[in-house]
This record gives sequence, structure tokens and C-alpha cells, in this order.
Amino acid sequence: MAANDLKAARSGSSGPRLLFIDPYLTASHRALMDGLLAHIPARWTALTLPGRYFRWRMRGAASYLALAAPDILSQSWDGLVCTSMLNLAELKGLVPELAAVPALAYFHENQLAYPAPGAADAAQQERDLFLAFSNLSTAQAAKTVAFNSDYHRREVLGAAGALIARLPDARPEGLAEAIAAKSRVLPPPLETAPAAGLKREPRSGPLRIVWNHRWEHDKDPEGFFRALAELAERGLAFEVAVLGVAGARRPEVFGLAGALLGARLVHLGPVAERTEYWRWIFWADVAVSTARQEYFGLALAEAVWAGCRPCAPRALVYPELYPAECLYQPGHLAQALATLAARPELARGGQWRRLAEGYAWEGQAGAWENALAGLIAGASQESPPNP
Repeated sequence: MAANDLKAARSGSSGPRLLFIDPYLTASHRALMDGLLAHIPARWTALTLPGRYFRWRMRGAASYLALAAPDILSQSWDGLVCTSMLNLAELKGLVPELAAVPALAYFHENQLAYPAPGAADAAQQERDLFLAFSNLSTAQAAKTVAFNSDYHRREVLGAAGALIARLPDARPEGLAEAIAAKSRVLPPPLETAPAAGLKREPRSGPLRIVWNHRWEHDKDPEGFFRALAELAERGLAFEVAVLGVAGARRPEVFGLAGALLGARLVHLGPVAERTEYWRWIFWADVAVSTARQEYFGLALAEAVWAGCRPCAPRALVYPELYPAECLYQPGHLAQALATLAARPELARGGQWRRLAEGYAWEGQAGAWENALAGLIAGASQESPPNP
């Protein structure tokens, strides 16, 4: 690993001394870090590694950080915030100065419940039991365990109990219950400042569709383009913009999209500049998710905040976040979009922003401030699981 892969960023000149660690800084992980440093008053230091090789990050990041950043880790900290990509227990053991520092472990995702049974073969699941136990030991070592949704919280706690029950002996009885007692829900807030001044102008013409997710198989882009191809075959009018983040191994379907959709495809590719990104989602009428795995869905929430009607599976976290009218039966996206393409006013007439308005930093900063104040002061972190 190149020495310059390790980044240390500092923010704030007053307040508690807080250390943020994420060895997998990408997408929603980066958005959370940037938001905490910008919106939560504290003397922050963020220690991060690039978001790649996630199995190696989970297995090796604690050891690497202990050797590469002892001058930062051994300082006097009031609190520590990390993500589940770090083996917190291992790092606390390797850096004695961190042992007594109260920590909040944030779960964007987990390796206990996903890959779900059937999504990986038995050999793969057995090889990756270390990753599941890394999540468990991180939660055990943390003072507060925060999840991005109650759906995610319930998934992890259920999977933890099932995994512990499988052990042949020396089971850590009561561990799942102990994690539950110190867990809470903190949605990842939306950073809407780059959208300042943008408005949803009146529009007519074909339905405008946006898909703005990571270009990876767990977001099922194949299912999305398959549904659009069906609409095109039926002669329905629509326009589509495909945004998101493209990884090194993008699914082949993105290379076929132009031939598949022709002039209906008005944009294909990531948009790095945030204001331009927001312009595109303000442009759209409906934002589609085809995710096979989702614990919050920051990209969809951003589009809904911009005024798009959400169109998501009636599965995963989505029933917790959006009304039934905005959800389609898995496998029936084409029919849901066909209805909207035939009557675009169904997408254009709703006050969709209200579904996501509470997830902006303006609405979430107080909850984060309270969680961190309680972490530092030693107050109880028990709270109702619902956001």
C-alpha cells in the first residue's frame, strides 16, 4: 500500500477532540465523513484509506494503521467514530492509548447478513466468517453502535444471534443482546448545499427517469436496463439519465446502453461536480432503484429530496422509508414505469421532497450532536430503534 494512500484531514478549532477512522472511504462513507467535519462542531481528525479491496481493509487495516499512524492514534482523544470496515477491537488492542476512548461504530453495511444466504456459495461464506466476526468484535468494543436504518439494525442483530448459535462451543452468550442494548439508528444525512438555488421547473413531454447508483452488480443495473428496453419495445416515450459512481469493473450492460436505448439515453456516466450532479436529479421526474441489497439508499434519498418520485422495490429497507404507492413488486419494474410513462403527471404532481426532507443535515445534525455528546459524557446510548 502506498504511503500516500493514508490521509489525515483536520477540521474545527474548538470543542471535543474527536477521531474519525474509515479504512474504506468511498460513496456514502465519504459523504458521512465530510458531513460530520462540516456540520458537527468539534476538533476533528479524520484518518482514512481509499475505498478498495474491502476484504483486505477489514482484515488488515487495524494492523496497518497502528504501524502507519501511531503519532495520531496515540494522542488524547475524547471520542472515536469509526465504520464497520475497521476491526475496532483489534485497533484498540494494538494501540493501548485508544483502549479507554469511547467509540461509536457506524454500520453503513455489514458482513453478517450480506451476502445473504444464496448470494454466495457455502465455501465463500465460510471463508468470510472472519469478516462477520470482525463486525461482531467491532460492535462489542464500541460504546455505541449506530445503524443507518432500523431495517439494517434488525438484520444485523438477527444474523448475529444466528451466527453465535452455530458455534460448536465457547459461544459469546448474550453478545447479540448486549449489542442491541447499545444500538441506535442514525440515518446518513444528505448534504444539500451544492443544490442551493436549484429549482424544479414546470415541465412537459416524456417522462424523465434517473438512475444514480454505484455501477455494481448489487444495484442490478441489468434489471434496470432490461425494464427500459421493454418500455422502448412497447413504443413508450421516456428519457433517461444514468449517473452514479463507476468502479474499475463495471458491469457490461453500461457499454450496451447506447445501442439499447438510442436517443432516449440523454446522459450516461458519473458526474463528479456536485452541483452538476444535483442539476441532473432536479431534471428527472422519477428516480429508480433496482437494488438487490440496500440498508438506506443515499442516492435515492438525494433524488427524492430534489423532488423525484421514488420508484423502488417493495423489499429491503424501502418500505421503512417510502409509501407503498412508490414501491413496485420485485421483477415488475417495467410495469411500474410503463404506468408513469403513460401518465407523467403522476410523477410530476407529488410533493415528493417531504419524504426525504428530514434526512438533510439540517434535520439530522441534532441527533448526531446528541449521540456524540452522550458518547463523550458517558450518557446512556439506548434509544428507540426507529429514526
